[in-house]
Amino acid sequence: MRSYLLLVQIIFLCSLTIGAKPHIPSNSALKNKEIKFLDLKLKKELNDKKLSPLKKYTLAILAARELKQLYYSDKALEFYLMAREIKVEENKAEITHAFSKNHLFSPDSVFYYEVNLKTLIKNKSYERAILSLNPEKLNDPENAHYRIIYDLLNVKIKKRAVKKLNCFDDYQRNPEDYQYSNLLCDLLIDYLRDGKLGNDHIRVVEEYFFKHDLKEIYLLQVAKDLKNSQ
Repeated sequence: MRSYLLLVQIIFLCSLTIGAKPHIPSNSALKNKEIKFLDLKLKKELNDKKLSPLKKYTLAILAARELKQLYYSDKALEFYLMAREIKVEENKAEITHAFSKNHLFSPDSVFYYEVNLKTLIKNKSYERAILSLNPEKLNDPENAHYRIIYDLLNVKIKKRAVKKLNCFDDYQRNPEDYQYSNLLCDLLIDYLRDGKLGNDHIRVVEEYFFKHDLKEIYLLQVAKDLKNSQ
């Protein structure tokens, strides 16, 4: 039964390009109308008076990152420009780098600037947490731990608008591996497919943390907050 469910998940995710490796866009990757939709959606959000400047800034940065990873560099710069104009007291090193002569070379660290990531997440500063992370470094083996963290934060902020999970390739290779990263990735896959999370999913992850890895249990909070925001 679990194998059947896994097959269904894989077929579903492949149709959404979740977990696919970045590639030069073709007609099926990100069509012009989809870019236009993303553009209009973001501009609508930037004009939403209910959203805080930090939330607007974060959405603009995440949109720029998504386009950059799909090799739409010019369009990504437009979103970085939008973000730069938003008045927030945040470190804008990422934007500075995007407009520098060395913009084709990603900074060496998985962090754009120094932060205490665990503290930010514990304090529910999810926007500030994800802003500090450099998604271009998540594929590096030494940064594997940060993939599920980035995915959790990304889905918590963007909900089902997320098109790629960094954790998916690892999950697909070892779906039965009993680790919190796999359990959380499975949880996110189900959320992106169904638009909701059940209590059973949360319970399984919670049980793992309490039995095997209390020091990482702060990540459970993000999953619970995602469920509560359905």
